Amino acid sequence: MGKRILFVEDDPSFRDVFTHALREALVPEKLDIAFVEAGSLSEARSRLREGGLDAALIDVKMPDGNGLELVGEIHDGGVGSPIPTMVLAASLDTSIAGQAIEQGARGALSKLASMAETVGTIRRLTEADRSSA
Repeated sequence: MGKRILFVEDDPSFRDVFTHALREALVPEKLDIAFVEAGSLSEARSRLREGGLDAALIDVKMPDGNGLELVGEIHDGGVGSPIPTMVLAASLDTSIAGQAIEQGARGALSKLASMAETVGTIRRLTEADRSSA
């Protein structure tokens, strides 16, 4: 059975391009991934409460708040069962990566990262032990 990743990103065009390119790149990796998309933090919280998710990839800057706050809520079990998370940022610096890890994320990924790096991130997220989310 495939893995379900919550993808929280407010830009619908970027969501479409990113998920399409990533699905194509995952085919040779034999990773069966389904993306559950959310365009806001409130929508993401609803999806998390529904359950059935294996991991989350969360944009830092959202129109209704900071994605790092959502990472903390997920890690603490405040919105469903804790799952492995990774933050996504247009401008990635060490402070964002540090804050992401402090909140419980496994790390941070730049939106400009290579497809190989992005695929590696998705692999690590989906292979992560849920109990150590």
